Amino acid sequence: MEEIWIFCEMCEEECPHKVLKSRTSSKKGFSFQGVVTCLECNSTGPTEIKEEPPLELRLRISNEDITENGIMSVDRGIVISVGETRPHPDGLILITGLELDGKRPPSAYSQDKPIVWAKRATHARVRFAIHDGESTISVKQEFESQEEFRVGDTVRLDGKMTRIRAINLHGGKLAKNAYALEISRITCFYLPEKKFSFRGSKQNGRRS
Repeated sequence: MEEIWIFCEMCEEECPHKVLKSRTSSKKGFSFQGVVTCLECNSTGPTEIKEEPPLELRLRISNEDITENGIMSVDRGIVISVGETRPHPDGLILITGLELDGKRPPSAYSQDKPIVWAKRATHARVRFAIHDGESTISVKQEFESQEEFRVGDTVRLDGKMTRIRAINLHGGKLAKNAYALEISRITCFYLPEKKFSFRGSKQNGRRS
């Protein structure tokens, strides 16, 4: 028995319906015309469903110094936001930026057709800005995408221990804690030798 879930006017909610007769098409999205019976209230009548085909947005996947061009398929009316993950044929991707009419909005509707900038979400390269006196040292280190960082944690960088002062997410927001794939930059500072605790320290990042 073929069933579909659709809104029932008698039940005033979505319910499973038994399909008695149907005609479907997938040439331009998906369309359904037929006669169905609600399995909750047993009301029978004709119904029609039309779904528009998904939109294809231009996708730019950053991989180190290389940018790969691709397509991201999404439904109409979907809000796309910087910092969210989405499925991709090659695995999860993290949206790092949106480009629309020369601007970089934090979010946009899919029908506005923004260019989507992203990176793969299996591993993430985290950029550290280390304050050392009056100078700032920039270091990049690779971690698993779900590695979590917190303000106050210690991290070993270039053989020295540092403490996290601030975490910036993609899109510019500050956070007290975040996963590696969500992070744009971590600000930290060197700790004096032998004057730090290993509690909450991270030393398993993969240096490039």
